[in-house]
Amino acid sequence: MLTSSEKRDYILRMIAQIRQMVEAMMGKVRENEDTAELRAQARESLAGLLGPMSDVVQRLDSASAGQMVNDPDVLAAWAQVVDAEAEIHRAGGDAASADALTRRALELAREAHQRTHADVPELLALIARLQSQVDA
Repeated sequence: MLTSSEKRDYILRMIAQIRQMVEAMMGKVRENEDTAELRAQARESLAGLLGPMSDVVQRLDSASAGQMVNDPDVLAAWAQVVDAEAEIHRAGGDAASADALTRRALELAREAHQRTHADVPELLALIARLQSQVDA
């Protein structure tokens, strides 16, 4: 059985891995390359991060999902994956799906921010960027 610090280390490693996948996905989007494999890996890692309730949590509204997950780092990583998916849809010409995913990413990022004990510059930048896209 893992100690709480070992669990936290595992979670932080998974989050770092997800962020690398998101960066790789965005690079492929900019180069008009296929993102299917990276998207699948990111969703698989995200499911691992969200745990056994992953399928249920992903169908909940953002506030309820935020309450169930209740970890700002996990919520922020989730928001980044959803944001990347929005960009993939946008690049593919599916503006309606992209807009819906951008709103979801913004909601998840806000839920993450509400649960932090200090302002996280990367999270605040994500929220500002997503908010400007939603407002546009």
